[in-house]
Amino acid sequence: MMPHRPHRLLPLFLLAAAGLARAGGTAPAPSVLAQVAPVQQRTLEETLTVYGKVEPDPERLHALTTLSAGEVSRLYVGLGQRVASGQPLLALATAPQARMAYAQARARVDSARTQLAQTRDLFGEQLATRADLANAQQVLRNAQAELASLQAQGAAAAARVLRAPEAAVVTQLDVTPGALVQPGQPLLMLGAQDHVWVRLGLEPEDAARVRPGMAVRLVPVFGGRTTAGRIAQVHAVINPATHLVDAVVRLRGAAAIALVPGSWMRGVIRVRVQRALAVPRGAVLSDAQGDYVFVAERGHARRVAVRTGIEHGGWIEVRGALRVGQPVVIAGNYELHDGMAVRIAAGPAR
Repeated sequence: MMPHRPHRLLPLFLLAAAGLARAGGTAPAPSVLAQVAPVQQRTLEETLTVYGKVEPDPERLHALTTLSAGEVSRLYVGLGQRVASGQPLLALATAPQARMAYAQARARVDSARTQLAQTRDLFGEQLATRADLANAQQVLRNAQAELASLQAQGAAAAARVLRAPEAAVVTQLDVTPGALVQPGQPLLMLGAQDHVWVRLGLEPEDAARVRPGMAVRLVPVFGGRTTAGRIAQVHAVINPATHLVDAVVRLRGAAAIALVPGSWMRGVIRVRVQRALAVPRGAVLSDAQGDYVFVAERGHARRVAVRTGIEHGGWIEVRGALRVGQPVVIAGNYELHDGMAVRIAAGPAR
């Protein structure tokens, strides 16, 4: 039987144990590399983003009609075309019946004028009474009034050209060449170029927050220049076509001319503006206890409960035990807990 020998690994174990005993320390406390930004006093805007369309101003729509029957002999414009003041729109040939009525009215004027002259001669010879003279004068006045009315209706001319009363856009076209038209029948509709509406749609729950006079930024949905305006009207009923509440922005002059009726617009309405304590949006965290931020003080993170408000431009309003200039953690805060050590990373000031 062979003699027992000590295990060869025992000296190594003893040496390791002795090394740990000499170290005598504990593992270093964990820390997080964090980036901070100071709490600031800022002006924040609460905005509401909505969408709508450009429309001709209904208060500046002009319906072109004719007062006499006729036939459209030529169209000079098309639907959606911009026209200048005085530009020809369409040519209208007067109906034969209207021309005949005008000729008959002119003949009645000539006859009444002759009859009045004869009555005056008879009155001078005391062969007609003063009543006869007054009656002849009235007949002439009636015939002249009828003739003037037909002239105003355009019946005096065989054809005439209707022209734009102002710079406008053809928003509706109801006739084609060769069409027969009756007195009072709409021919086309013109909307003033320099007067438009932007009809924005509000969700019913947001309508009470929007009031006339509020500033709004208008941007074409498919790209273009931003236009500044103000809410002119907020309607009190839901539009059955859109199921939204209409808010109207009126534009005038160059701003209106630059927009095309029918185009879609995005409106950013400034609902509220106020000065408040604010931090970058990334500084605010939430859990079951509510919203909070971490303040970096003396190398440690301190949790501070906050209530949030307006969010604008990457900043958010906070209310709590904070003051201007305190450093709040904006990066690395997801790894922190209250009292944990932090190392401040160099970064651009915000």
